[in-house]
Order: sequence, then structure tokens, then C-alpha cells
Amino acid sequence: MTRRYLSWWRTGAATLIAQADGAAVPSRAHLPVKARLTAEPERVATVTARLYGPGEVTGLDARQVIRTEPVAGTTDFEPNLMCAVELDTPELPWMFTPAAADARGRLRPWLVLVVVRRDAAEVKPGRHASVLTTNPSTELPDLTQSWAWAHVQITGDGDPHTLLTGDPARSLSRLVCPRRLEPSTAYLAALVPAFRQGAQAGLDEPVDDGDLADAWTTTQATVQLPVYHSWEFTTGPAGDFEELVARLVPHRPDAADLAGYPVELAAQPGGVPAGGSMRVPGALGAGNQMPAPVAQAVTGRIAKLLDVSGQPVPADLPIALPAYGRWHAGRRAGTLLSGTGWFPDLALHPAARIVAGLGTRVVQLRQEELMAAVWAQAGPIVRANRLLAQGQLARDASGGLYRRNVAPLPDTTLLVLAGPAATRLHATGGGPIAARVAASRVPGALLTAAARRALRPRGPLTRAGGSRRAVSPAAAVDAANHRGDAGTGTRPVGEPVVVPNGMVTVDAVGKRQDLPDFCTLTPTFWDDRQPPPNRHVTALREVLVVHAAGAGPCQPTPPPPPLDTGTVASDIRTGLDPEIAVTTAVLSRLSLPARWAPPDQLEPVLAAPDIPTPLYREVAALAPDLLLPGVSGLPLNSVGAVGVNPWFVQAFLVGFNHELGRELLYRGYPTDQRLTAARRFWDRRGAVPPRTGAAADDITPITDWAAAERLGVAGLTPDAAAAGGQFVLVIRGDLLRRYPHTVVHLARAAWAETPGPDGSPVPELPVGAEEKYPTFGGTLEPDVAFVGFDLSPDDARGNAPDPGWYVVLAEQPTETRFGLDESAPTIPTLTWGDLSWEALGIEPGGHVTLDATDPAIGVDPQADPHGLHFSTEATSAQIAAILEQRRYRVALHARRLLLEEG
Repeated sequence: MTRRYLSWWRTGAATLIAQADGAAVPSRAHLPVKARLTAEPERVATVTARLYGPGEVTGLDARQVIRTEPVAGTTDFEPNLMCAVELDTPELPWMFTPAAADARGRLRPWLVLVVVRRDAAEVKPGRHASVLTTNPSTELPDLTQSWAWAHVQITGDGDPHTLLTGDPARSLSRLVCPRRLEPSTAYLAALVPAFRQGAQAGLDEPVDDGDLADAWTTTQATVQLPVYHSWEFTTGPAGDFEELVARLVPHRPDAADLAGYPVELAAQPGGVPAGGSMRVPGALGAGNQMPAPVAQAVTGRIAKLLDVSGQPVPADLPIALPAYGRWHAGRRAGTLLSGTGWFPDLALHPAARIVAGLGTRVVQLRQEELMAAVWAQAGPIVRANRLLAQGQLARDASGGLYRRNVAPLPDTTLLVLAGPAATRLHATGGGPIAARVAASRVPGALLTAAARRALRPRGPLTRAGGSRRAVSPAAAVDAANHRGDAGTGTRPVGEPVVVPNGMVTVDAVGKRQDLPDFCTLTPTFWDDRQPPPNRHVTALREVLVVHAAGAGPCQPTPPPPPLDTGTVASDIRTGLDPEIAVTTAVLSRLSLPARWAPPDQLEPVLAAPDIPTPLYREVAALAPDLLLPGVSGLPLNSVGAVGVNPWFVQAFLVGFNHELGRELLYRGYPTDQRLTAARRFWDRRGAVPPRTGAAADDITPITDWAAAERLGVAGLTPDAAAAGGQFVLVIRGDLLRRYPHTVVHLARAAWAETPGPDGSPVPELPVGAEEKYPTFGGTLEPDVAFVGFDLSPDDARGNAPDPGWYVVLAEQPTETRFGLDESAPTIPTLTWGDLSWEALGIEPGGHVTLDATDPAIGVDPQADPHGLHFSTEATSAQIAAILEQRRYRVALHARRLLLEEG
């Protein structure tokens, strides 16, 4: 969006002021105002209106200050930049100036921004505002040029008046202090009055009604000024983003350094012979490195000293050597040593053992912090294991009672015993057992507690029957279930009962051939017949109609089937079995990992904790030359490129997880030693796009690694395998320390149309090139930073058909900032971007003054080798446009940073 500057802006009555700014300006503006009296007769009178001037101002609404540059409390502000303050109202700096702009469009503001060294200023509270006391000759700017350091900013296209009056969010006013700051110095920035009358009002002194006068002169030794607004900040070392980037020199790392850290293999206890010299590849280096093989005598002797070899421990060794990853390799760990794969690579090679030992050392040094972190995650696991243990106790204790007293019961007896639980026990095929009973011949009432009470010995039924022998509930169930069966002598449910002699039933009447069907005895049936002979027959007809209507279906309901007590009893035994019932009840209250499937379902959970902390920092703290071999020899202010070594990352993380498993076992943590709690070596929290979950991991679970794959190949995450390696930019110097939010990315190059001097194609950075952003990054104290990309070094370098990629370092987009470069460029571009403090000749601590001898802003290479000056002919809007700092970026092709191929 377009950003434009205006030298000043006024609204209201101030636009009617006629006297131009300059000498002999009254401290208050006077305007003639005509008053018309609409009466008879009409009269017109002219009066003089007096506008408020700087002498009426004693303070400033804090809400008018919308931004300061730098923000309050900054400790590393760039000394080549200028301090500024932005105000919400566009006309505020000129609102109380009692004059109009002069012929050159200049208008002094009634307040200015000053920046004084904190040790050269004294601030005390006053009646209306704080009071600043300082030395104007060394700390304050020349007020005769105050008009040059105030302007209005408009954002957007279109008419400025429309933007200023129609959309307040698009405009603001700004005051800039033209002081050149000193590095590493504490400052106080303050808004103070520019005129003497304003200073007098703020100090609660009598206000001079004479002509407008400056609040100070640069010849004074001391001055007191009321402070409308203030803040403090400190500058950092010399150099802004542009200068620090310009200091960077491309550096190709040394091949010997990238090969790894040199180690001498001397003879070791346990009979390990000397093995000469070797190099331990670092986490960063040539990329995808593995150490050179060592003598067979060394690896063979190490194999016999491991804790999986089964060999006795020599007397000069306190314990057997740890076989890192043995629990992850499984029961075949001992036999795997004789083959090839990640486990023998890690357990036998001295370089891998050094790296894995570094991982174990980190656990030993950080054990208390790690244990606190993992126990904080163990709360749900401990509660789950407590419930599982209680379930095991309940299952085993009730299992004996069930097997002795319940399982042997006859089927019918078991059915009666489980009657109260019939609604909660499930039958084969679905549904509760109570529903299966209800659909059978057995009345559900026989399974209730009331039936058992009625059929108990000496119960009411026993006494009513005149016999002391009780009928058991099981016998009653059997009788109900088998009535009507052959040989039982009982009647099935639904069959008619035996009718005593002399009794006539409706069914018997309905079977007579000379009588109508009982179901047809309806009012319509009788209406079609002859009228009844007397009232007795009529009454009989009515009784038969009512009886037929309530008798139900005419066809007799078939009797329900008998209950399959054998199947139902089997379902009851299954439902009452504590092995099933207790286990199901306990597991229904837990949410266990899908991969957790032990033989005993109530076995305590062995879950691995999660340690998401990137562990590269531990290596950087303990052994920086193993993180990046040769890091101490990197030139200051250099930029180079290396690759990522998965071999180192995997060896370190296996050692870390191996030792962590041993420590957790010792501390009683509910886990086994096959965990992969730590899977992240690099810090991917700032990745673009964001990486979360498994996408942020550097290895897969160690137990999933294929035994035959080599260390550095096994366990690669899908992203790492797809990238074929990772390109890492390494910068040493102040750039990323001073500007940690520098935008670093890769941009795909394209072949230029014009070949190079030798006729070979030349890569260039086209507009709109494809970009790739970092996936991880980190630092090595005190001044080394690195960022990594999911792109192999070979792809970044490019080849004959592929132009490769550019590395781009870009300044973070910020709000509008003003300032100058520290020094002029080596090759001038004859643009305002060449303007520097060196060219202006302003000493640190001094203020910019406009050059009255230069007729205009322009370029004059003959008069001055730098050719650019401020001029008294310039406007504040032009000065603002010149001083505005543009976003800076630099691009370097990756082939300039990487070690040559081969």
C-alpha cells in the first residue's frame, strides 16, 4: 500500500492564520471575525478572536502517543537509526503554532522530540509535568530547523484531503529527533515544548505575551523543560541489519573438519587393543556420514565384553560394557552382533559408542529433571495401574468361589440363582437373559425373590399343601418348562383345563354345530335375526356380545416354546465368571493404548513417557565440536552450509533412551526398557509449515527399526527419507544474535539468459521464485546459529540441468523507521540509499543540520564523492522519504557455501 508524507497539516480556525512563520511572530494568533446581528436595523460588527497558543498548553493526553521508535525499555536499538514518536492526530504538532507556513512550505511545530544521554539529564517531578534539566549545547537540537523533523504520514492512494478527513486510521503525525546516537549508550527520549511560552506554561511560570521565542538556544549552558511524554532505551553495538549482512563472507567448511572430530584409539581395559586414529562424525557435517571401519581386533574384543555376550567380565572391568539398544533389538540381540545392521553398528564401533555414551551422559547429568518430568506424566498411568491391580485381586479372589460354588450347580438351579441378575446378563445371540425367559414357558415370576420366599421350607405354599416337604424353585421351573411333554402328566401352557361335570364353558358352546361361532356373536349378528321373544333372551344376547368382545382372538394362542436351560445356563456361567466379568468391568473404565495387548488383560500398563525437548542443546553444551566439528575454527562473520548426519542423531538418541530406560526401571516407573521416550534431536518448533506430533520427530520408535538396516538408515522419518538429506546454513557473527527474527529461506534459482565469461550458464534469482522455509534451527554459544531445510545439499548446490537454490537473508518487516547507514557503500549507486552518517560528517552525539550552501537536493559527484546532501530547500516530507529505511535482503547461491563435490 502506498505511503506518502506531507510537510504539515492543519484544520479548523488555524487554517485562517495569515502571518507566515519567521521572525516577530506573536505568541498568540489573532483573527478578525465579523458578527452580523439580524435585527432592525441590521448591524455588522468586527471583533478580534484570539486563538490558543503554546502558552496555554500544560500537558498532553497520553492516548495521542500511538507508537515510539524504539519501544520503551529497548536494550539494543540500532545506533544508526533515529528516534521517533507517532501521534494519533495528524495536525497535532502544528495545532498551537501561531503562524502559517512560509513561502517554502515550512512550519515549525509547537513541540519537538529530544533525545538526551541518561547520564547528562536530570528529571524531577513538577506541578503540571516532569521537568527535564540538561545542557542544550551538547544534548539538544537547533530549534531553528525544527520544521524539518515533523511530518504527516498518509497510507493509501487517492486525494490526501479525503484520506485525512475520511479515514483517521490512514494518517498520523510523526516527530523525529535528528541526533546521531552512540553505541551502547542509555538515552532518555522526551516530548518537550519548542517555544519559550510553552516551557513557561508547563513550568507554571508567568507566560510572556511578547513575540514567539525558542524554548532554548544551543549557546545556553542549561535549560529546564516540561516533559509531555518520555521513555528510556539503550542502544546496542554499532551496526544495523544491512551492515551486519554486508560483513558476512561466504565460507566453505574444511573437508577434514566435516569428516568428524579426531580421536586416538588407545588400548583400553578389558583387553581392547589400540586401533589408531579415527574421526567421529558430528551431527552436522558433510551429511549422511558413517565412520570409517576400525580394526577387526577392536570390534571383536568389544563384542566379547558386552552385557549380551555371555562372556565373563575381565578383572580390570567393573561391569560388562552396555550394548546400547539391546532391549529394543529384542531377544536376538546377542546373535545380531555377528551380522550387519544398526545394532552391531552401534554396539561394536567405537565412534558410535562415543556418541551413544554422550546420550547416556546427558541422562546421568539431567536425571533429576528428567525424572520430575516423566513422573509428572505418570499420574494417569499410576491410577490406571491401581485400578488394574484391584481388578486382578477381585478376579482372583472371586474366581475361587465361583469355581467351587457356582460353576458346578445344575443348569436349572443356576438359572434360579442368577434370576435377580437376569436383566444384566447377556444371552447368546443378543439381548438379556430375562428377555429369553419371558419368551419361554417359564414364568419370570419363578425367578424372583418372592417365589423363593413362597417356596421355602415351611413357607406358605408348603403349609397350604399340607406337607412339610417344600417344592424347590428349581423343581418349579422344571415343571413349568416341561408341562405337557410326554410322560410328565402336566398340561402345556395354553391347553384348556379339565372341566368338572355339570359345567358349561363358552368353548364347549362354540364347538356345537347347531350354534353360531362364538366369535360371530356381535350386535349385527343379532340384528339379522328375529326379534327376541322376551326380555330374558334379550339379556342373554347382551351378555354374550360383551363376553365375545373381551374374549380376544378366536384362534387359540400357540403355547410358547420351552426354555433351553442348557444354553441359558452356559450364558450365565460366562457372565458370572470373574475372569470375564471383572476384566470387562475394569477395562470399561480405562482408555489403554491400542498397541498394549498383554497376555493378561489386567496386567499393569507399561507406557513410555514422552520427552519432546530437542536434545541438540545438550550436545552443544557438552561437546560443541561433536555437534559441528570445527565450529571453533569458523571465521567471524562468515556464512557456510553443511548437511545433517542421521547416523549421529540415531546413535545419540539410542544411547539416551537406553540409559533413560535403566533409570526408569531403577526408580520404579511403570515401563520397560524398550521405550523410545526421546525422538527429537533438532528444534522444529519454528518450522514452516508447522511440525507437530510425529512430524516433529527425528527417529521412529526404535523397536520398529529393521534389524538388517544400517545405523543412519534405519529409523528415518518419512520426511527425512523423502528429502534425501538436509541442507543446513551456518552463520557465525552478530547478525542472528542481534536480529534473531531474520527471515531466512531458500529461493529456487533460474538460468540467466546471458552466460558467464567462460560461456557457462549463470544462475540468477528470478522474481516470484519458489521459496522453501526452515524446518529446524538452533544456536551454539556465543555467536553461531544454524537453520536447516528439508533439501539435500546436492539439490541445493544444483548441477548442469538444475540451477540449484539461493540462500536469502531478509530483514524482518517492521513499522516505519528512519535513519542512515553508518558508512557509504563501496560502489555508490547515486541514490538516496547511499546517504550515510559518514557522508554527512555528523559525529556521534551530534545533530543533523541542513546545509544552507547547497541549493537543492541532488547529486553532484564532482563536488562531493558521495554526492548527496540535505538542503535548506528541502521540505520535511522530502527529508522523511529520504531517511525512511527500506527492508534489506541479500541472496547467496548455495554452491558458494557448500564444500566442492568430490
